[in-house]
Amino acid sequence: MSSHDWRWKIGEAIERIRTRYDYIGRKTGAPFLALVYPPDVEIAALKEWQTQASALRPEFDVRKIDALDVTQKVLSDIGADNVVASLDDPMPGSDPQSELGQLWVKSVAEAVQATLSKSGMGRPVASLQRLAALYPAAGPRDVMQRLWDSNQSTLDGPVVVLIPGHVVGPRTFSFVGKHDEFMYRGDLL
Repeated sequence: MSSHDWRWKIGEAIERIRTRYDYIGRKTGAPFLALVYPPDVEIAALKEWQTQASALRPEFDVRKIDALDVTQKVLSDIGADNVVASLDDPMPGSDPQSELGQLWVKSVAEAVQATLSKSGMGRPVASLQRLAALYPAAGPRDVMQRLWDSNQSTLDGPVVVLIPGHVVGPRTFSFVGKHDEFMYRGDLL
């Protein structure tokens, strides 16, 4: 991948929203559009995404959900000391990392659903960002699966999932370069 392919992907995602809003993910039955970019260009990629997404107004209302903010709120609610203690000395039969991942995924999915359900100007588009915050407890596929399983009709618009990683196959991406995830629902760029 050349160093500028991520810019093309952003332009392609914007064009799909503009021209194929109702058809995003239709072949697989879920309105997800995953945009995978190299982790080392995250700041530039997110700035470029915001710039290009703003050009969709007023017809489309791109609404940001920041996974880092959501995960930090969950940690704050539980207490970081409690999380560290659970990870350091788990109770017999428990998997604190997995349980934390489930809490994060549930909270991110709820934030996406709440954001899409709000009224606003233009057709809603959720923009799920800074997903590296989920690693290693969970990943983007977990969030998409949760959104799909929870109640498909609650997604009132497409969800653009901005994923730091690399595309490694036609429907597979490497999340933060650490592990591969298969995307069987939605479209992958």
